[in-house]
Amino acid sequence: MKFKKLFLLLLPFNFLLSEIPAYSAKYNFESDEISITGIREYKKSSNGGEIKFEASNLFASLSFSSKFKINKDVVVPNTYDIKIKPKFLNRDQSIKFNYEDNIINSIGMNIWETSLNENNIFDPLNVQIMIRSSVKNGLKDFNLNIVDMENGGYKTYSFRLVNNEECEFSNKKYNCYVIERTQENSKRKVVYYLAEGLEFMFLKIIDSSPERINKLELREILSFG
Repeated sequence: MKFKKLFLLLLPFNFLLSEIPAYSAKYNFESDEISITGIREYKKSSNGGEIKFEASNLFASLSFSSKFKINKDVVVPNTYDIKIKPKFLNRDQSIKFNYEDNIINSIGMNIWETSLNENNIFDPLNVQIMIRSSVKNGLKDFNLNIVDMENGGYKTYSFRLVNNEECEFSNKKYNCYVIERTQENSKRKVVYYLAEGLEFMFLKIIDSSPERINKLELREILSFG
């Protein structure tokens, strides 16, 4: 199984990040190797929060967690952890953003240490808050920096509104903002479908490359707000 990354941004926002509601929802992840359903949650605290995704079936269990603070309406990452069983898959990884020493370090599957710089750098989960905020603020073309999970540092990705279309979820129709993520000199493309009537939650994410297609799709909202 190969679990790709989802990445991020650095702009002022009229829409406060604190206004994004907490939620708990069932999502299904599907690829050529696996199909698995789990719970994604956004838990809020007074100055930040946590986004996590946990899923399991008879063959494997996955856990992804991002803890962060919010400062001046920008997400400030703290830790990002991946835990996957069975252990022989060797996919566990833990990343810490150390602002006192101005470094980011990773242990587990990928071991590295790199310097923080003046750019905002996000992890694959908390970047999704920045994407939602950007779209809600009417941005149609923006760039986001996401930590490079394998080598350290970060990569810059371009996000562009390519369409508005009607999407259906739970027998209701929603106006969806279709956002395409690309990177220069890469054949990989990620398409996000954000439902306007659900505070721009992701109804589905399709990650495609010449090698494979991965899909994450909302199945059920358990709690909202």
